[in-house]
Amino acid sequence: MSLTRRALTNSLLALVAVILAWVLWGRPSPAPAAPLAPLMPVKAGAVTEITIARPGRPVIRLRRQGARWRLLQPFKARAARFRVEALTDIVNARPRDRFAAPRGRLAAFGLAPPQAIVVMNHRRILIGRRRPFGDVRYVLVGHTIALVPAGIIHPRRLASDSFLSTRLLGDRIHPVAFTLPHLSVIRHDGIWHATPEPAQVSNDRVNAFVDAWRYARALSVTRYRGAPVIGRIIVHYHERGPKNAGSRHTLAIDILATHPELVLARPDQGLEYHFPQEIGKRLLAIGPHAGTS
Repeated sequence: MSLTRRALTNSLLALVAVILAWVLWGRPSPAPAAPLAPLMPVKAGAVTEITIARPGRPVIRLRRQGARWRLLQPFKARAARFRVEALTDIVNARPRDRFAAPRGRLAAFGLAPPQAIVVMNHRRILIGRRRPFGDVRYVLVGHTIALVPAGIIHPRRLASDSFLSTRLLGDRIHPVAFTLPHLSVIRHDGIWHATPEPAQVSNDRVNAFVDAWRYARALSVTRYRGAPVIGRIIVHYHERGPKNAGSRHTLAIDILATHPELVLARPDQGLEYHFPQEIGKRLLAIGPHAGTS
């Protein structure tokens, strides 16, 4: 091939490339796919009742009372609001995909039987298995299967203990005195006093002790397992709220263990509260090295 013919061929190829680039550049880009609608036509903040059923496990019922959530079944207790709201967030989840549930094939998606059934305000969500790839889980709402992010809901975490409030006293208890096995702390004229008075301890340390009790949160909360009681603490308190103003109550808290962790039980709830040993030191004694919780 002569040099002139080769140059002509190269020129034609270059011209074709320019034309193709112009055509491709001028072609309008495909419109991005619109995000799928939320999983359910209800806002998470509108959910007031939840029922959870798992094979071989007691039914769990939760109900919102004002701004607070309560566990009603299988036993009654305060619920951790943020943990319940983490569950209600599933209604606002944007599925990765949706398709009509095929008849007679729900078992292939772990939906017959489901791993859990969650009912929110009378709307059922069947929880299926996790897909082997894509980090998504199958759920069934009505006659539609949706693929939602797997981290939003995990059937094994739908246990009654996982919803319990970890706060020992709760926000309605306003302490006015504490009676421990070797220590009494009482408020008089707005000032907290300890008896017997610890040596080399300022009033700030006494206040820190009281605050440790007011805001004590356990690492975990479980049902009472019948461990022997090794000590008892009595909390004298007023219940917050205009209906209970002025009324004084007492709350008994049992000490079940101090090592390797502090375990306190509330007989009125049938619950155990498990604290790290360091927090336990702040709840059982006032000393120059005690800090705030």
